[in-house]
Amino acid sequence: MKLEFPPPPLPYHTDDGWWHLLRADDGELYLLVECEASVVTYPCLVRLDANERRDLIGLGWLSLQYLANRINYFVDEYKARAITGPQLAEALGAVQNDDSTSAKK
Repeated sequence: MKLEFPPPPLPYHTDDGWWHLLRADDGELYLLVECEASVVTYPCLVRLDANERRDLIGLGWLSLQYLANRINYFVDEYKARAITGPQLAEALGAVQNDDSTSAKK
């Protein structure tokens, strides 16, 4: 047996600028991911399930980075959980408002 070295990480593996963790008024946690499909990007909002919340407690940022990459790469696995409509618009608005506030600091 010999050591197998994994491929080096790509920039999007460690760049967390394309996802946001959001907490709703009811305490539920959501991950908003800016997904890529060839030449277009689109937002995908997913509510964290019990296992993902447990991972967040135990692994912190790493669990969210992993989940965001999974949502982006394995989009079909998360399609049924994708939230659209008013909740997605509210999440996008929260991120946009935060980004504009951060830019003024």
